[in-house]
Amino acid sequence: MKEIVKQIMETETEVREAVDSARTEAQKIVRDAEVQSRDVIEKGRQEAIRESQELVARHRKDAEDERKAQVDAVKGGSDELLASKAAHIDMAVLKVLGIVKGD
Repeated sequence: MKEIVKQIMETETEVREAVDSARTEAQKIVRDAEVQSRDVIEKGRQEAIRESQELVARHRKDAEDERKAQVDAVKGGSDELLASKAAHIDMAVLKVLGIVKGD
């Protein structure tokens, strides 16, 4: 009888150790997954920022090129017309930048 009780206690100890080991391993897996998740999120965020900066720069250059073309086209006109066109172009550039930035 003593032997049976001793075997039961040893089995319970082994089971408890196995459960604790599995819990520790599961916690390690969860921590690793959380770290990887944060890394993926940060990489995605950095990529999105880089792409948006490139997009803003490209749109800014396009807007400036368009502005220059329009200003060159009306240079022969009056100063008033030129100032009006420049103001419209400036407003358009600001609107485009606002849209791109999400303002």
